[in-house]
Amino acid sequence: MPSSSTTIPRISVVMCTYNGATYLAEQMESLLHQSLLPYEIIIQDDGSKDQTAEIATEYAQRYDIVQFYRHTGTPGINRNFFSAMHRASGELIAICDQDDIWELDKLETQVAALGDKLLVGGISRPFATDGTAVSFDSRVPNIDLLRMMYVGMMPGHTQLFRRELLNRLPENTFFMYDLQTQAYAAAAESIAYVPRVVVNQRRHLSAATYNAPTDRSHSIGNIVRSACESLRIYKALRPNIRNRFAQWEDFLTKTKLDTPVVHDALRMARLQQSRTLWGWLRLTAFCIKHRHRLFHARETRSLLAILRGAFFPISCATYYKYLLKDAKYKGTAP
Repeated sequence: MPSSSTTIPRISVVMCTYNGATYLAEQMESLLHQSLLPYEIIIQDDGSKDQTAEIATEYAQRYDIVQFYRHTGTPGINRNFFSAMHRASGELIAICDQDDIWELDKLETQVAALGDKLLVGGISRPFATDGTAVSFDSRVPNIDLLRMMYVGMMPGHTQLFRRELLNRLPENTFFMYDLQTQAYAAAAESIAYVPRVVVNQRRHLSAATYNAPTDRSHSIGNIVRSACESLRIYKALRPNIRNRFAQWEDFLTKTKLDTPVVHDALRMARLQQSRTLWGWLRLTAFCIKHRHRLFHARETRSLLAILRGAFFPISCATYYKYLLKDAKYKGTAP
């Protein structure tokens, strides 16, 4: 911990709740026992029907640093989090989920790692106490912007960032709040990472972000099955993928950031929107060339890496397979 109080930044922990009574108290205890205590803990509820509000109110009455609010706008995860984050008065904001458990040195570790960057993340380790299936990928993830454009690599509950980042974000209603913050920091080449567990993420079937573990082994049978499944999903979701990358082009253009990684990201976004064979071939070549910036972790087998890069324009569709479950999906993010 910093030796002088003058060097300690004010940290606002922002938590949004919805029917989280079962696990909220356990998470609150991990926040209140941090080795570097937050300046304030903001809890904002999105219309819970259980005892969440009562528990949050009790903590606000017991601890001066805890503030409890009810979200009065249109319900939804994005709207609730953005509204709550704008209540923060600290120089730094740490996002918090209602049902996780933080490592007790999370804030201290991340503040030390942040340096002069805009945002810092860390590893999230899943666990379950109700028998829900979980799997833990202990590899340090790829936090390149090109990768983030396909799938978020730094979940909100692992992020700590400077409050000024909120004011820099372009207006956007398509992407989730935590994807916007990490993408902007990566685009600005102002992102840091703690390569160790900072959050224990509780997995249960009712969690908004829960997905069952899948077999990721590189057996011949699994590769064939995965390729066929990717083709099926790609055919169904190609218009949605074009729309997603049109949104990325708009987002990145509005940042007005002039960095090499933004130039590459804009090129990829435009290639993903192409409807010509030449555009497809150029996208494939781009993915092969930048393959190590697109995969979750570096592929050490050279031939397999090239093959994966060549197939990536199709295999990337599997990141959006959740859209197939919504028959009413009209091309906008949930």
